[in-house]
Amino acid sequence: MIRLRSRKGVSGAISAMFIIAIFFICLVSMFVIQGLTNSYNQTVLDRNRMDWERNSEHITFIRAAVANNVLNATFSNDGRVTLHIVQVWLSEFPDNNYSSANWQKQFWTSRYISSGETVNGFGSSPNFKRVNVGSLGSLTSLSGLTSQYYKLKLVTERGNTYECQVPYPPPSSGGGQLGGYVLQIDNDQNNFQYATGMMTSYGAAYSVPKGAPCLYRVLIRNMSPNPVLLHRNSTMSMMEGAVGQVIYSYIVATSNDVMTRGPIMDEKGKPIPPDPYVDDSLTISPGQHVYVYFGAKTQGGNEWAINPGHDFLAAFILVFHYPGDPTYRTVPTPVIYVVVM
Repeated sequence: MIRLRSRKGVSGAISAMFIIAIFFICLVSMFVIQGLTNSYNQTVLDRNRMDWERNSEHITFIRAAVANNVLNATFSNDGRVTLHIVQVWLSEFPDNNYSSANWQKQFWTSRYISSGETVNGFGSSPNFKRVNVGSLGSLTSLSGLTSQYYKLKLVTERGNTYECQVPYPPPSSGGGQLGGYVLQIDNDQNNFQYATGMMTSYGAAYSVPKGAPCLYRVLIRNMSPNPVLLHRNSTMSMMEGAVGQVIYSYIVATSNDVMTRGPIMDEKGKPIPPDPYVDDSLTISPGQHVYVYFGAKTQGGNEWAINPGHDFLAAFILVFHYPGDPTYRTVPTPVIYVVVM
């Protein structure tokens, strides 16, 4: 008589192996997902750092002139980071109308400038190579100049450009500033405020509600001897350090002043869309200080941007140009710490 052995022990072992395999698959999957998440967060942090560094660059020209047929410019790095100048554009003009250039030349250079450093004699040293089609020339200075009227444009490695007319300062009113940033936050206790919901007056914006649409305003003074026109790309950057997220709030029309139009929400709690900002519609006269308003989710949009869910750093990036000068310039403002309630 033949007896069959019980297979219960074998099936139990196989089941245990399957359970162990599933456990290891889940464990490996968790590590893979965690690794991908960390990689994504690091990429976001790196991009935000790059954006912050780009917005923190700034150059202030002090003087520029042609002497003995050589360009001699002086400027300072009054931004918050070291900048690297990699290109120079030089355009020659027949007179001080700065129209219809005689020629424009591009030069390669490599000049690192620390924050707070002032550069003297820029252009007089042989640190430049003429960019030709498919090749670079030999090292030279910005010399052999036969006019007195030029425009000098500096290009940084991060992609910012800074332009100055030559001679500078101009003999009469013209482009440029007297010193420091062209646009600055005014020294007033009510220089940074917000309104939200059913509010009919402004409150200090150093603490704001979480996840709410807000109308922000900052008091800006024009330090230049010329009027400036604000571009719709002017933004308020809200940076959450904890997760590396940046929310942008774009400039809106000044008619959104809650003091004149009422709350930014109706009685049913529905947001009243902001009035879109029409490009260059806000002009700030020399020495004038005005409130500049932010709140749109997109450039020229009529949808509110929403506050972050955590405390954030607020920085205003003001993009402007002088009337009659098509070159847009960028001015960052100091970072403000905002508590989210």
